[in-house]
Amino acid sequence: MTKDIAISEFGSGGDVAIIGNDLALSEKLLQAIYIALFGGNLEAVTQGNELEGQERNDYWANGLLWSDENNKQFNSVTENTLCNVVLNSSGRLQILSAVEKDLEFLSGIANVDVDVSILTYNRVEISVKISRLDNLQEKQLQMVFDNAKNELITFTEI
Repeated sequence: MTKDIAISEFGSGGDVAIIGNDLALSEKLLQAIYIALFGGNLEAVTQGNELEGQERNDYWANGLLWSDENNKQFNSVTENTLCNVVLNSSGRLQILSAVEKDLEFLSGIANVDVDVSILTYNRVEISVKISRLDNLQEKQLQMVFDNAKNELITFTEI
């Protein structure tokens, strides 16, 4: 398993943990889920036809690290959908579809089960259960998005 930068969410867009003078690392797949859902750029989805030298509005790493690997690119379709959808039954299905699209990259390494619930008129809960194909140990990630503030307010591993 590869290591990733450890991220915690306290309602401010994700915080990176520091240990001593270095970034804390995590071996958890849950970090990748957070980045996939909320780490891309809301202004644009990577199309693959961006011109060199042209200002790009997509996630910075898509062109730099994964320009030829669309399945590894992060576009945060989920965050964009959360910010632009009405929180009703139709909107819930759009959010569910966006989460599933953002997490397609996990299909070869984990079973993913997504659930979306509307908690209040302005809060949505996204629950992602994953079990790695190599060990079937199940993990669950629970996130609550505040639609009025357009921000993720909790990010909890259960």
